[in-house]
Amino acid sequence: MKNAISAVAFMLAAGFAAAQCTADFDFGTAAWGASPDASVGEQFDTAYVNVDYNDVFHVLVPVDASEIDPAFQLPLDSIILVDATLIADSGAGATLSFEDVGLEIVCNNNGVSPNPCTFVGGGQYCAELTGVPNQGGLFAMTLEVQAWVTVFGVAVPQPYLFDGFTLTVIGPSSIEEAQDLRFNMYPNPSADQFQVELPAGEQTNRLVVRDLMGRTMHEVNALNQDRVVIDVATWSDGIYFVTLEGANSQWTERLVVRH
Repeated sequence: MKNAISAVAFMLAAGFAAAQCTADFDFGTAAWGASPDASVGEQFDTAYVNVDYNDVFHVLVPVDASEIDPAFQLPLDSIILVDATLIADSGAGATLSFEDVGLEIVCNNNGVSPNPCTFVGGGQYCAELTGVPNQGGLFAMTLEVQAWVTVFGVAVPQPYLFDGFTLTVIGPSSIEEAQDLRFNMYPNPSADQFQVELPAGEQTNRLVVRDLMGRTMHEVNALNQDRVVIDVATWSDGIYFVTLEGANSQWTERLVVRH
């Protein structure tokens, strides 16, 4: 239940303006679903500092929590966001709001509740992550959610604290400058080790690999190197982010580790 509710929770953040997205994602015959879904390694599009950003999240909320996790045999009435923050990977890991980085999450619940960030079981909804990012970095999302379940005919709030989504914001350079640092990385997925081919003729300073929580897994001085080999044999299966940093820009690619 944790992975699914965390996916649902992300789009419940505190945007109360009129939503522009349309809840039209094809979930087939599934009883619930989310897109993107962090539990299978999906993430939101990469953002760039001082460049308009927009990405849409879709969710199908089940009417019974057991559709998500058989351990929860309870009707699911609705899901509401309580709080949403970003944890920066730099410095002491400062906690920021979405507004602090120039973004907002705008919910669309199709008018089923006065609070647009209340999503009722049995419906499909969407939300937009939109704005103009004002700072670069890798940000881990932490979300406090209340899932309202029905116990003996009474709606009871069940609090959850979730993570799993990571937002990558490239900056402070422009897109053109950042693209100069694009690199080749293989194999991906990787089981034992992977190689990074650094771009020719570019001034690269550091190569860093981080996990979904923004924790540094590997760091190497990439100055004057054309290739870096990194061992992942002891790493847990999952999604990691490989960032190449230059003098004034950086580029991030997603790595899948699967043994």
